[in-house]
Amino acid sequence: MDATKPTDVEQISAFAAYIREARAAVNALSAGTGVGVTVLDIAAGAVSLTVGTDVGRFGVELVLMTADGAVSIANILGGTEGQIKIFLALDNDVDIVDGLQAGGAIYLNQLPALSSYAMQTGDVLALVNVDGDGSTVQGFWRELFRQTALK
Repeated sequence: MDATKPTDVEQISAFAAYIREARAAVNALSAGTGVGVTVLDIAAGAVSLTVGTDVGRFGVELVLMTADGAVSIANILGGTEGQIKIFLALDNDVDIVDGLQAGGAIYLNQLPALSSYAMQTGDVLALVNVDGDGSTVQGFWRELFRQTALK
């Protein structure tokens, strides 16, 4: 979309093209590059999530997360660079495993390295994908921030 068009001197016949262009841009946003919410119930024993299957392809996504039993999530596969996933724990069953900077691994801001973050009900963890292409190159998921539930 071009915010400078149409100008005050455009021909009326050109308006249809601007309307189509704007509609295509809005459709592209709602088809996966915008903002969304996903309710996710993770199967017991799961070790990874997949973008487009378990979570959405949104540019920024809130993931309301529960699990059927204890899970340790170590990878998020299929991410595209710049995607942001904000996980809100709705139970105490999900551990996030700290990993290396490759293969869709989750790279947490905590010590000791390669440990786990046991999310509790109400905890929030935000991750951004670095270097993923949405296909064969997984990149990694860098922690942006976390907020632990204090009450």
